Formats: sequence, structure tokens, C-alpha cells
Amino acid sequence: MGADRGVGEFRELKERHEKYTVYDVDGDKIGTVETTYVNEANQREYIAVSGGLSGMIPGSKASLIPLDLCTVDNNQRAIAVSADKDAVKNAPALGGSTDLTPEYEAQVREYYRLSP
Repeated sequence: MGADRGVGEFRELKERHEKYTVYDVDGDKIGTVETTYVNEANQREYIAVSGGLSGMIPGSKASLIPLDLCTVDNNQRAIAVSADKDAVKNAPALGGSTDLTPEYEAQVREYYRLSP
């Protein structure tokens, strides 16, 4: 057992916000949540969103959004992001060959101008 066991490990919480509808700051639909990830080291959560962004084929890539930019409405199964649709569309995306690593998390947080 290494001293840094758990550092940088991400766990998928598939059902936490799965299929919630995601809206941008203007109320425009962005897409739906494919899955939720949590960084077990610092408990930061991210949603992977796809399906509604122009140019995105569902299942091919998903924009990763830090949950600290979101307001979750569990009753409506909706999530509002404090960013516009284009910002989310151009955000770092998870594809089949992309791993959620601490370095990738840092890239996403930098894109959204959040603290590391």
C-alpha cells in the first residue's frame, strides 16, 4: 500500500444524475447527463454531458462539467450550468480514449477558471 493510495482515483457514480437534462445559463438545453464522476481524493464531482450539443453524436464524446458550476434540481431531474452552451460545447470532452486523470481534471478546471 502506497502512501498516496486513492490520490487521483476517480469513481463513476453512473446513476447519481443519469439522464438529468442539462441547461445553460440562458435556459437553453445542452444535453443529458451520461454519468457522474467523483475524485475520491478531494470529493470534487463532474458530470459528463452529451446528446444535445450540435456536432456531437451521442455516445461518442461527452463534455465534462465540474458540478461546482451547477445547480441541481432533483425534483425536475434538471441541472443548470453557470456557463453558456458554446462554452460547454468547447470544453474538454471525454471520448473513448480519454481517461479521467488528475492532469485531465486540472485541464477541465483551468478551462472553466476554477481553482485547481
